[in-house]
Amino acid sequence: MRLIKMTGGLGNQMFIYALYLRMKSQYPNTRIDLSDMAHYHDHYGYELHRIFNLPEDEMTLPQWMKKVMEFLFFRTILERHEHGSLAHYDGPVRWPWVYYKGFYQNLMYFQGHEAEIRQAFRFDMEKANERNRSLAEEIYREPQSVSLHVRRGDYLNPKFYDQIGCVCQIPYYRHAMDEVSRLVTGAHFYVFSEDVEWVRENLPLPEDTVFVDWNKGEDSWQDMMLMSQCHHNIICNSTFSWWAAWLNDHADKLVFCPDHWFVNDGGKVSLYPDNWIRIPTDD
Repeated sequence: MRLIKMTGGLGNQMFIYALYLRMKSQYPNTRIDLSDMAHYHDHYGYELHRIFNLPEDEMTLPQWMKKVMEFLFFRTILERHEHGSLAHYDGPVRWPWVYYKGFYQNLMYFQGHEAEIRQAFRFDMEKANERNRSLAEEIYREPQSVSLHVRRGDYLNPKFYDQIGCVCQIPYYRHAMDEVSRLVTGAHFYVFSEDVEWVRENLPLPEDTVFVDWNKGEDSWQDMMLMSQCHHNIICNSTFSWWAAWLNDHADKLVFCPDHWFVNDGGKVSLYPDNWIRIPTDD
């Protein structure tokens, strides 16, 4: 048996599920462990079933039982110790029960399974509210529609800011908007942020910019759905807007992304497709 720990918000859950689909195609006894999600309160719990109507094939145990089983019966593989190696994911293992922990924010973890993953992460428009359904149709038909995602909120927390939250600031967005203006004639911006007032005050956006600020709480996923319908995307270093851009199915889309994901990653970002346009994050 191979278990994969589920954790994090929606974007991280999607990366973990993408690995799960790939692993399950090779090892049918692979399952997701939802045990820790019952105690995860930073976001909105496990969202994939609710949003994407995915089949339920997970394991949930009381935490004490999960910890005992993990200690006694499983060999634990920590992604952060693998250094980009797929040896413990692709190949046979000596110990038959393996427990995987990580976020898997790397294209290599689901390479070759893109079509299956896109099918799994198809948004059900019937679950969206009427206002969002109408806007989704409008922006999908508009060849100049450009989503712009600004994440502040938890990224301003000191434990996140120094490594993640300080990356996509005013210089990045100004550079990205300049590049959009150069490549997309008549760009029409749609802003997605939990702090639209900061965006209004700090970014030189055109008067016809649409600020999408009504999807709150458990409806927040509808921002990802709307961003995925835009023709082009400016993302930040957030898995939420990364997935929106990746799921964008416009053949001629342009995706603008920060040249750094973390402060100290040296610009070696392993989750960008080759055709995404890297934008400087400094002046």
